[in-house]
Amino acid sequence: MELELSIIDYTSPFYEAVLALRNDILRKPLGLNLYEEDLTEDRDQYIVIAVMEQKVQACLMLKILDHITVKIRQMAVATTMQQKGVGIMLMTYAENFCALNNYTIAELHARKTAIGFYQKLGYQSDFVEFEDVGIPHVKMTKKLS
Repeated sequence: MELELSIIDYTSPFYEAVLALRNDILRKPLGLNLYEEDLTEDRDQYIVIAVMEQKVQACLMLKILDHITVKIRQMAVATTMQQKGVGIMLMTYAENFCALNNYTIAELHARKTAIGFYQKLGYQSDFVEFEDVGIPHVKMTKKLS
């Protein structure tokens, strides 16, 4: 499995594929449509992608919150690539990018079903449950080195 990881922005030719993957993995199963949401904030975010054979297999968004904090958003891994370590690779790449750019805190809103995945990567939960896109989430944070 030869995955290429990189950082893009909304002007990239891969951006449409990122939107399609986010919609397929994160919204359609909930009966929602990403294309009906306001996507203007995507323009101010870094987008981390994993590409294999010119196809986006995984993605996540990095939103800069302040001079030390980055919020990781909308991580999606193609169904055929799940349970193969792609999510861990994507997160590690994103965290390294953040640390190299002097961000020291990563935060995210984890779906309740994904808490275990993020805990294995060193994220800690505040255990305050809230609803987003109709399902339970918790805020999780990690100090980056």
